[in-house]
Amino acid sequence: MPFYCFAKYDIVSPMDKTGITFGALVAIIGLIVFVAPEASVKVVVILLGAGAVANGFYNLFRVRLLSQDSVYRSTVLTRSIVSIIVGVLAVFLPFAFFSAATAVVRVMLYVLAVYLILSAVAELFFITILNREQIPTRMFATEAASSLLVALVLFLLPANFGLLIIRFLGLALLLMGVCYALYAWKNQSIVISDSDVRDDTDS
Repeated sequence: MPFYCFAKYDIVSPMDKTGITFGALVAIIGLIVFVAPEASVKVVVILLGAGAVANGFYNLFRVRLLSQDSVYRSTVLTRSIVSIIVGVLAVFLPFAFFSAATAVVRVMLYVLAVYLILSAVAELFFITILNREQIPTRMFATEAASSLLVALVLFLLPANFGLLIIRFLGLALLLMGVCYALYAWKNQSIVISDSDVRDDTDS
C-alpha cells in the first residue's frame, strides 16, 4: 500500500517572525524620519526602546533555550536584562523629563547606538557557540549586521547635518528595513511537527 505523510507546516519559525518584525520596525522608523525629520528623533528613540524591550524578552524566553552551554545562557541572560533596561529608559525618560526632552533624547540616541553595537558583538558570540552545535545562525548574522548599521545612523542623527541629510538617513533606514524584512520572509524556514506525521499504510 502507498505511504502517505500528512504534516503540519508552520511556515514562519519564531526566529523568522522576529526578523520580519525587526525589518518592519526599522522601515517604519525610516519612514518617520524621512517624512518628519524635525519631530522624528523622539519617536525613533521610543520605537527603538520598545523594540529593545521586546527583543530582551524574546531572547530571555526563546533564544536562551537554544543551547545548554552555561556561558551562552549567561550571556543571553545578561544581554536580555540590559536590553530590557535600555528599552524601558528609552521609552519613559523622554516623557519623565519633558522639559529637557531634547537633551534626554540626544543622550538616549547614543545609549541605544552603543547598546546595538554591544548587541551585535553578543550576536557574533552566539553564532560561535551555536555553530559548534550545528544550530542555524543565519538570522543572528543578519541581525548583527543590521544592528551595526542602525547604530551608525543613530550616531549621525544628533549631528548638525541639516534636514536633507536626516531625510537621506531616514530613506536609508526605510530601504534597509524593507530589504531585511523581505530577506527574512524569503528565507523563512519550514517547520514540520513530528506529531503531525502518520503512516497511512492501513488505508
